[in-house]
This record gives sequence, structure tokens and C-alpha cells, in this order.
Amino acid sequence: MSNVDMSDWGLPSRTNYPYDAPSATELIQAVEECITEEIMPSSDGSTKWKLRIAANALKIAIREIEGGNSHRDTLQTILTDIEAIDMHDLSEKIKAGDYDDRFEMLQEKLLSIVTMKLAVANPEHFQ
Repeated sequence: MSNVDMSDWGLPSRTNYPYDAPSATELIQAVEECITEEIMPSSDGSTKWKLRIAANALKIAIREIEGGNSHRDTLQTILTDIEAIDMHDLSEKIKAGDYDDRFEMLQEKLLSIVTMKLAVANPEHFQ
């Protein structure tokens, strides 16, 4: 007798532990495709505009999910480099003038944060 379980060979691979397929990303993509490919073409006016907003919001959600851990790690590295606990602490330190003598370094770190956020919110900005 073989140890191979053939009962799920017809299903997508299970890479979404502890959950079953489809993943959250796949579910969101399915809704976004339904909106853009099926519903939006037959809509007009303000309904079409609202559907475009909804589809864009779903795309942002997908990019947030896909980049989440990496972006959190990147942000934490930046905050550690500039000796800030979190974004609120960074804001308070900027207001207090803690970085006035290190403006170029601060500008570089803030640009990295903004670039990361913009890549999620509107990746077409970089094209």
C-alpha cells in the first residue's frame, strides 16, 4: 500500500496553511476580476466610477497582503536605524527637532518609507 494520498490531487496545492484554497489573495483577485471583467463593462456613469474605485481598493489590498511581512520588516529596520520606536515616535522626534542635524539621513529614510507605501497604493506612479 502506498503512502500517497490521492484524495486531493484535483485540488490546488495547499500552500495557504492553516487555511484551505483559495487563499485570501486569490479570493480578492476573483472579486476584482468579476468587477472589472463582468460587472463594470455593462455599467455606466457613477456606478462604473464606483466599481473602478472598488476594484482599485481590492488591488491595493492584494499588494498589502503580498508585501506585508517584507514591508513590516523594512519599516522596522528603518525605524531602528533612526532610533524611533514606531511612526508616531518618529513624528514626535521630527517635531521636536531630533533630526535637524541629520536632515539628509532623515530624508533618505523617509523617502524609503514613502516609496514603499506608494508602491502599494499606486505602483503605476513609478512607470
